[in-house]
Amino acid sequence: MYTDLLNTLTEQNQKFFGPAIKFNQLVAKNIEQLASIQIDAVQNISNASVSQLKAATEVQDVKSAIDFNLSQVSAMTQLSQQMIEDGQKLTKLGQEFKDSLEALTKEQMQTAQA
Repeated sequence: MYTDLLNTLTEQNQKFFGPAIKFNQLVAKNIEQLASIQIDAVQNISNASVSQLKAATEVQDVKSAIDFNLSQVSAMTQLSQQMIEDGQKLTKLGQEFKDSLEALTKEQMQTAQA
């Protein structure tokens, strides 16, 4: 008798809290991936900044100033490309989150109708 009651309570809790747990797992995974993208972006920008600062300290004459300016253009091009790639990663992450959320919602709707 008590076993049946406990089994029923466990089953009801799983039905009630299951969708919330799946949603929380989905959000946690999304936050983890977003943080990873942001950390990579900060690291890339920091590395480029430090590299350009080091290059600036080596400017001693006109030729090295011209070379430094050319390296600035190259660095900006690389950072621009990195920003485009990061934007694409964020777009993909958002789309995957949306698709996963829609699948979770569809699953719960089918469960509720059954």
